[in-house]
Amino acid sequence: MADPAARVARTVLAENLKVQKGESVLIEAWTHTLPLVPAFVREARRLGARPTVLYEDEAAWWDAVEAGQTKVLGRLSDAERSAIKNADVYIYFWGPEDRPRVAGLPDAVQEEVVGFNEEWYRLAHKAGLRGCRMQVGLATPPQAKIFGMDAKKWQAQMLEAGSIGAGKMRAKAERVRKALEEGSELRLQHPNGTDLTLRLKGVHARYDVGAVGPADMKRRYGMMTNNPSGQVIAAIDRSKAEGTFVANRPVFIGPNRFDGAQWTFEAGKLVRHSMGSGSEIFEKQFSSAPKGREKLAFISIGLNPKVRELPPLEDTEEGAVLAGLGNNTGFGGTLKIPFQGFGMVGGGTVEIDGKTVVRRGKVL
Repeated sequence: MADPAARVARTVLAENLKVQKGESVLIEAWTHTLPLVPAFVREARRLGARPTVLYEDEAAWWDAVEAGQTKVLGRLSDAERSAIKNADVYIYFWGPEDRPRVAGLPDAVQEEVVGFNEEWYRLAHKAGLRGCRMQVGLATPPQAKIFGMDAKKWQAQMLEAGSIGAGKMRAKAERVRKALEEGSELRLQHPNGTDLTLRLKGVHARYDVGAVGPADMKRRYGMMTNNPSGQVIAAIDRSKAEGTFVANRPVFIGPNRFDGAQWTFEAGKLVRHSMGSGSEIFEKQFSSAPKGREKLAFISIGLNPKVRELPPLEDTEEGAVLAGLGNNTGFGGTLKIPFQGFGMVGGGTVEIDGKTVVRRGKVL
């Protein structure tokens, strides 16, 4: 199977979501992702499923935005509701293509155009729908210019990483999750000066390897996984970080790039810090954040062997450790404040209670 799109379609539909004969597969795509849709239609039919494609035209969407029809864009039609209620599997290719233009819209407009979001998830949860967000839709030429990347290479990397199925990552994910939840102390080291120790008491961990299981279906948004994927995520509410964390990988949040993080922790609190790219944004948010901003509250460990500096999925790089300050409610934690800060180190070594879990960037 030489076609990258066909490989990803088979990974997502056959292996990860385990599409069955007779199931209804709903595929939503934008103009720039239409070339990838035929591979998913063919794969669904090969599996004996019934595919239906929903199409959103980029130019027509922007026409509506410029005409002030954002409330119309933000509502589901009766036909869409019916499609969601009757679908078994949902594949979503991200859009619009011009992400920087979207980011430049007023906050109120951005909220209006996705006003259907909560209703969509309620309907999907009630219907027992399982699905996947295709992140290759975010690898667009306008966004590539912002990140200083080559769009075609970025898209090719997305497809290559997306061909890594859940089966190739699940065993490692389960070992890491268990070690985090049952361990008492984690130590992260790297020759760049990183030497950080975390107490793991009360850790809650979960992983995303691109599949949707019974436990995922119970979570509010858990019925939708991502492609590419591959990471174990842990909220560490009661951890007391000690030592130094020095980032050697960039972290991409929306249109912004953050790198060069150097954080020093004492008695669980951030006592010294500096940033490279994105420092102005980080410092502004950090200075205005309430108590809890100084706490290292979540980490993730990547699992995907085909990822390396691949926004917005850079934290899925095998063995890379993402460290996060602030709000961790999205990861199962209890620290709810309007601030998050990120740093990432790749190629390091992680030990939990003296046992090596990651050695020089490889998950054992």
